[in-house]
Amino acid sequence: MTDMTEMSLADQLYAGIQLTRPLLRNITARVEHDLAGTGITVGQRAILEALLTLGKATAPQITAHLDVTRQFVGREIKILHDEGKLLRVDNPRHRASKLYRLSEEARAIITAIRIREAREIAAFSKGFTAEEIRGFYKILSTLNREFSQIKTK
Repeated sequence: MTDMTEMSLADQLYAGIQLTRPLLRNITARVEHDLAGTGITVGQRAILEALLTLGKATAPQITAHLDVTRQFVGREIKILHDEGKLLRVDNPRHRASKLYRLSEEARAIITAIRIREAREIAAFSKGFTAEEIRGFYKILSTLNREFSQIKTK
């Protein structure tokens, strides 16, 4: 590993950005491992968590919330609906656009997953100061905002 004290702040930030590629692969692998036996995929977990947060939502609302493609959301919603994990309900604002909500089974599954994850993250977070965690969040959210603007230009 390179001695960070000998690098400029810009180079240190770049090195940190380079770590996001393997980090995303490792996070995905960990989530896949932790989902074993639940019958839920990583993508489906994202949809379930979004609906846990949103309550009821249309496919476009879920797409915007997750910042993923409409095709991905549509595919996962269809599978989850076919398996009885999502319920389709009328949308009072738009007759042609349905709302989706969690079934009781799906709510129990994603709630149990989130409780376990929250315990692990709380334990992990004890290795950092509040300032470090706020800084981590600030940098990642700023990077995400800046890089997401590139795809829309």
